[in-house]
Amino acid sequence: MIISSRKNPAVSFYRELGKERKTREREGLFVIEGVKLCIEALRAGLTITSAMVTETAAKKYPEAFSEISAEFEPVIITDDIGSYISDTKTPQGFFFIAEMIGRRERKVNADNGRFIILDGLQDSGNIGTIIRTCDALGTDGLILSPGCADIYSPKVVRSAMGSLFRLPFEVTELVPKIKEMRNSGITVYAAMPDKNAQSIDEAKLPGNCAVIIGNEGNGVSPEVINSADGNIYIPIEHAESLNAATAAAIFCNEMRKTKHS
Repeated sequence: MIISSRKNPAVSFYRELGKERKTREREGLFVIEGVKLCIEALRAGLTITSAMVTETAAKKYPEAFSEISAEFEPVIITDDIGSYISDTKTPQGFFFIAEMIGRRERKVNADNGRFIILDGLQDSGNIGTIIRTCDALGTDGLILSPGCADIYSPKVVRSAMGSLFRLPFEVTELVPKIKEMRNSGITVYAAMPDKNAQSIDEAKLPGNCAVIIGNEGNGVSPEVINSADGNIYIPIEHAESLNAATAAAIFCNEMRKTKHS
């Protein structure tokens, strides 16, 4: 059977999950799109509750289709339905629904290590890029405030390029979490474009530390700044400030140097 109706319940449910954060949170599910991401999710051991593949994609990517089919029987959909539910302009025709990783109690172990903390970031592309950077540079985990953009939105999932399935992360209130981290011996810095703060060159980030990256427009919130050990900044020459993802990458690289020193 091939699904060709846009009114099919499975099609409607996938589309709603992709568009509505409230639905994702209520159901504890999120969508994954693209042949590479779907295969990575499968290999990472995520719980896949539904798989849909277009007729064209099944023929174009036979190895991926065979790997998925070995685990469960994917539902075949028309190319029109694939375009209808896709979040991209050029869909590859592979669509999963998976259980949220957080439902599997994959929380950050913040007793020791190097961490990035996000306070109110709203740009989904920034968050996805930061997840990918943390994974690539060996950061031990990512902590997000509830005010951040949804980590399970299609754009975050896509821009994280599979790193979301590997990197430990936690969405939680920051002030009590930072207190817990400091009590465990983690030194926590709030990043800000303020030359009265300590320069990243002078700070020499310790082995156990965390850096807070603030909202793109307003920076780190005052109550979160007050909960940190101190403030830190990246010296720049001409621009007023750095993109949040760029700043996070610089801090992650500094942490990596400490890790391997």
